Amino acid sequence: MDVFELLEAGHHRIEQQLAEFIADYDQMSNAKKLERASLIFGEITKHFKHQESLISTVSNDQNVKQPFIDECLKDRKNITDAKDNLLMSHVDDADFSDGLRALLGRFDAHLKHYANKLFVEFRQQMSPQEVRTMDSQATEWMLGSV
Repeated sequence: MDVFELLEAGHHRIEQQLAEFIADYDQMSNAKKLERASLIFGEITKHFKHQESLISTVSNDQNVKQPFIDECLKDRKNITDAKDNLLMSHVDDADFSDGLRALLGRFDAHLKHYANKLFVEFRQQMSPQEVRTMDSQATEWMLGSV
């Protein structure tokens, strides 16, 4: 499995899940809201864990454009902070719904900013062996073993 395709698909899947959650939010029971939020937050955490594997592989190389990685990590932290702030709200509070919209906005901005850029940069900075290793790891992610 191509690691970059998997991560790109993950980005889009999370964005779609957030958008659907927001669209259906007012019709959901609190229990369903909590269930969906937990699933989506888990997806974000898992996605960032996988992305972190890629970043650590790339950032070990001395030729890497470190400001690019630092920018990406800062952006990810902003998304994680928005997600964590939501965990402090109750699902039936107005600020939870507003926070979901803000999280979607941050995730959408992340996608737009890095579209056709983030993973292209990473691929260019990895050796063919590193790409094969990451592709193998992506296959393990798909099979649920990591």
